[in-house]
Amino acid sequence: MPVKIQALADWISAHDAAQLLSLKHGRPIDPKYIRRLSKRTKDPVRTKEMSNRLLYNRDDILASTVKQATKKASG
Repeated sequence: MPVKIQALADWISAHDAAQLLSLKHGRPIDPKYIRRLSKRTKDPVRTKEMSNRLLYNRDDILASTVKQATKKASG
């Protein structure tokens, strides 16, 4: 069975992925959170290593949802 070749444009850096999610959700998303999305056990974001950098699949990033953290009441 032939292997499907994915274009390089389908892979983006953590910084670009964070910007896409920030625009999608209307709040700032930290690039460090993108790495966390790739490490989760349920439906992780696909990664690809290229020249000592980790790239993330654009379709997986756009399909993921980011829940807003709840703040604990102080006092």
